[in-house]
Amino acid sequence: MTILASVALDSRQDVPGNRERMKAYVEQAAAKGAKLIVFPELCLGGLPKNPMFIFNPDDAAYQHEVAELVPEGPSTRFFEELAREHDMYICWGMAEQSHQRADVMYNTLVVVGPEGFAGKYRKVHQPLTERIMFYSGSGDYPIIETPFGKLGLMVCFDKAYPEVSRILALKGAEILLCPTAWPSIEPSEDDNDFKLGNIFSFARAAENMVFFIDSCTSGQYEMGHSRIIGPWPQQVCATTGFEEGIAITEDIDIRGEIQAARLCAMGGSDLLKDRKPATYGLLSKPNKYNPMSGDLGQFDN
Repeated sequence: MTILASVALDSRQDVPGNRERMKAYVEQAAAKGAKLIVFPELCLGGLPKNPMFIFNPDDAAYQHEVAELVPEGPSTRFFEELAREHDMYICWGMAEQSHQRADVMYNTLVVVGPEGFAGKYRKVHQPLTERIMFYSGSGDYPIIETPFGKLGLMVCFDKAYPEVSRILALKGAEILLCPTAWPSIEPSEDDNDFKLGNIFSFARAAENMVFFIDSCTSGQYEMGHSRIIGPWPQQVCATTGFEEGIAITEDIDIRGEIQAARLCAMGGSDLLKDRKPATYGLLSKPNKYNPMSGDLGQFDN
């Protein structure tokens, strides 16, 4: 049985201040017995000041200023100590500095645990001006093994692409971690951006019959609603609202819930077992209309 936690954090452009606020949530979750806590995308240094459809060089300069090496950077070391102290796994988003080139940085998800640095993932799918500031990750889609389950790593816009979560599930992921800064222009569940963020999260959990943890930035124009979604259709184990806060589950039998869902949900239809991958060849072919996909061949006139 395991207790999970997810935080909706209204992060600021203040790394030391954000670290201390995150520490307070770690301590709050630890007091409840949580073994995993997830924080939002880029929460360590804070988001760009401008909306994602407006590029301002000052936003890129700031992200370079706060980017750190992983795992040897000071923030990773800071959270490693917290993870050891509280015997839990801590996951957060940050700007990562490349080891090879000073001009290269990534939008990265970092995980530490009682054993120290556990792994990282560099975001692959980047919307709008984000792709100007950050380099895309290689698409390794890593799995981190823990005593309570296998963690699959993804970030925000990655959840709009079902291929990412499906790859992680096929690798054995039981809990998908998805720190986000998903927008909601109005603080309403009727907002169109909120609806999309909602649909993607529930779909990724349902189609793979796994747990899905959203951890979203709160504050103006942000979705909030950090939550733990279960493998049964529309199952919410714990959630925050639009405002900053923490969602903490009761004890969960993670593997038992997944097994039960795959045996009993949808009339006993196991959506992973019943796949027909031999018919899905088109999914792995490059997009000839987008050279960024790797296909530099002929285009239609």
